[in-house]
Amino acid sequence: MLILGVCLVLFAIISVVGMLASCNGNAKASEYANEETETTNVEANVEQDNEESAPEPETYYHYSDYQITLPTEKWEVNIAYSNSGIRKKGSKLEFEVKHWDSPSLEKAIAKYPAESRHDDIVIGDYTWKVFTDDNDYFKMCCYIYNTQKKYVVRVATDNIADPTNPDLLEVLEGVRFVD
Repeated sequence: MLILGVCLVLFAIISVVGMLASCNGNAKASEYANEETETTNVEANVEQDNEESAPEPETYYHYSDYQITLPTEKWEVNIAYSNSGIRKKGSKLEFEVKHWDSPSLEKAIAKYPAESRHDDIVIGDYTWKVFTDDNDYFKMCCYIYNTQKKYVVRVATDNIADPTNPDLLEVLEGVRFVD
């Protein structure tokens, strides 16, 4: 009987230790579950913040050696074989982007008289040569030149005559050479 009593005591001790370990394990599992919930909540908040601060979609046009990237909420790009049209939604503001081979930028802009030249517009690595010409179809023409590939890209408009116009600057900023 003594042996039975000792066995019952040992069984009771093992049961208590087992329950404590089980409770401790459940507490740890509960901690992990809470951590996962907190991590999920943080990730959801980050995703929500990213959605709120994500840039608006862009319209992207790639033509062999240059590309145009502009916010789709504001601009439309119509693609043609030798040029593309950019139109500001909800307005009559339009730009034509054209490109062609040229041995130099000077040859491409030689038709403009000196008095039609404006200060250059520098946007990042690009220096745009800017001209107005009342005799031309366009009121304002802006040119950049790719010295390695020997071609010109012109952005022109008949709606703007001010080289500091924010819409003009936004379009110029959206035009980039492709390597």
